[in-house]
Amino acid sequence: MSSNAVKSQAPRRTRRAVIGALAALLVSGAVLAGPTAASADSTDIKLGQADLNGLAYDAGAVDGVSGPQTQAATESFQGDRCLGVDGIIGPQTLGELETVVKAVQSKAGVTQDGDYGSGTASAVKDYQSAHQLTADGIAGPDTMKSMGITRVVASCHTTTPQRDKIVSVAKSQLGVRADSGNCVPGKPYSICADWCAAFATWVWRDAGEDIPFMTYVPNVYDWAVANNRWYGTSRLHEALPGDMIIFGTATNRYHIGIVDRVSGSTVYVISGNTSNPSNSSEIGVYDKSYSLSSSVFYGLVRP
Repeated sequence: MSSNAVKSQAPRRTRRAVIGALAALLVSGAVLAGPTAASADSTDIKLGQADLNGLAYDAGAVDGVSGPQTQAATESFQGDRCLGVDGIIGPQTLGELETVVKAVQSKAGVTQDGDYGSGTASAVKDYQSAHQLTADGIAGPDTMKSMGITRVVASCHTTTPQRDKIVSVAKSQLGVRADSGNCVPGKPYSICADWCAAFATWVWRDAGEDIPFMTYVPNVYDWAVANNRWYGTSRLHEALPGDMIIFGTATNRYHIGIVDRVSGSTVYVISGNTSNPSNSSEIGVYDKSYSLSSSVFYGLVRP
């Protein structure tokens, strides 16, 4: 196992006590400079990185620096646990990491301190060997499933038969291509112009949703707001299969598709009038991945 996936087994409570003492000094005025507060944040980040690595989220080096890899790992964990997805290892995320690691430690038969250190990794290896799993000391999806521990909280990932039907209708069109005039011959969403909204609203209608056939993305937004179906950028982390998702901003709502699935901070979207990821000159219906972020999307329309 990589040294990045584990750290020393020093008790979390000792580190917390040190952080608490430093905070008290700051309040009393005994410590006036900023680096001490930064070091406390660094300690929490190291704890989070080690736990994320131990749970197979691959946060990278346990160095106390929240770089892009650590942020992406944090977002994936937050998404799986139905937390606010911001990529920050804050108190809520640390608490949830501690809870999951303690559950793993309980099944592995070691002290439940919430720190995924070398002792935990060794115990997990023993568990994996005894249960015919890859003995790498990392509690990934297969190991957690064997232990009976929930990895992905269902409350924000649960689909329904209607949502499944919407995704199924959208997937039935994958690979359909537009001609040189941007028409889609023989398809009910062919308007011989930008047709992403026509495709998305047709998918919903074909799946039984009561929505007008619309050909302009801002009109879909207006309809969603008027019918209490709109979830704005602050609720993007709640995206579920079957939602329509609008690309852009408040002043430029330029594209729309159907959410296929969500994996951590990544969303897979089926949309029409979009470029083939393997050949950008081909326009059609494709399933593509994006960062589930307000820098890409404006919001969701709920079925």
